[in-house]
Amino acid sequence: MHILYIHQYFCPPGGAGNNRSFDLARAWVKAGHEVTMLTSTAYFPEDQRSSKSDTTFDCEGIRVVALAVDYRHLMGFGQRVLSFLKFYFRALRAAKGLSLPDLIYASSTPLTVGEVGRKLARKWSVPFVFEVVDVWPDVPIGMGIIRNRMLQKWLHRRTNQIYADAKAIVTLSDGMKGQILRHRVPEPKVQVVYNGVDLHAFPFTERTAGEKVHVIYTGTVGLANGLDAVVGLCVRLRELGRTDVHVTVVGGGNDLERVKALAQAQQLENLSFRPTVPKEDVAAILASADIGLVTFAPFPVLEANSANKFYDYLASGLTVVINYRGWQAAYLHDYDCGLSSEMGDLEGFVKNVVRLADEPWSRRNMGRNGNRLARERFDRQVLAGDLLRLFEGVLNQR
Repeated sequence: MHILYIHQYFCPPGGAGNNRSFDLARAWVKAGHEVTMLTSTAYFPEDQRSSKSDTTFDCEGIRVVALAVDYRHLMGFGQRVLSFLKFYFRALRAAKGLSLPDLIYASSTPLTVGEVGRKLARKWSVPFVFEVVDVWPDVPIGMGIIRNRMLQKWLHRRTNQIYADAKAIVTLSDGMKGQILRHRVPEPKVQVVYNGVDLHAFPFTERTAGEKVHVIYTGTVGLANGLDAVVGLCVRLRELGRTDVHVTVVGGGNDLERVKALAQAQQLENLSFRPTVPKEDVAAILASADIGLVTFAPFPVLEANSANKFYDYLASGLTVVINYRGWQAAYLHDYDCGLSSEMGDLEGFVKNVVRLADEPWSRRNMGRNGNRLARERFDRQVLAGDLLRLFEGVLNQR
């Protein structure tokens, strides 16, 4: 099987993004399939980025066609849209030089990637599988980013057309599946395949309690991620006299400077910031922590999220605390591997962190349970096989 994998933010080894696309493509190559990755250089290692020329190369058996299209979390909304459109047009042009695939797997965000997959599938008369990373336009509408009613209706029409033309739809969480079904998509067409985690990249670490409790947040610091809750947590910890708890934020994004300014205004000595590091370096950072945070801004539409850090924390044996409910909260409860609070409930969020800070035995047991959950449900190698079986089923329907 020749799979054309369209993903604007492919992250090869050494990059600072999510390695899921690389892990999946590598697993398919190892299973004997041909994979062409149509992507951009946006998340490549710094020394491999180019703002001028496209490049084609082999990456562990994956044929990578990388377009020189920039994208950064620091971009404003208009700059992001221009980046999306630039990739859209250049990807369609680059596809003219590709060999005919058996199947197209297009991963969105942004929505324009789905449109590339849909158009190429029609042109070549091959099946198209659409992966939904963020449910558009539900998320930006639910966050109040897109308010123009005419634009909302147009985006819904484009999204629904992509859903209709896709032979199958893959989504990253149960919550996202529910959102997609509200678009009147037939349920059998939608399959949940979690982000998952490379268990070898994030080995389990048995932690021992020390004098300090180290709390970590890793990943994007954007408006949707709601790091105000982390600042609020640190303010309350100081008020409670909890000098034994320290929080570190590792990452960057378009909301980082605002969050830093909030922390500086409060003169917080229990909150530190570290810049984004390559994915390969995150495991060591997690191994030295005691509690892992996943936060989102108080918009109900975000409870369906599938944050990569959630899986990384679980695999490494790090107890997880989230500040929302939804499908992840259900897993934390069922496997007893973390705690959750109602979205927007800062006091509940603080209470959960303080409880775990006071109970090293709970952290130890929850860490073991979280690793078991990662092994049983979120092993990325198993999930890659699930996708291959889905692709084979789609091809057999032709």
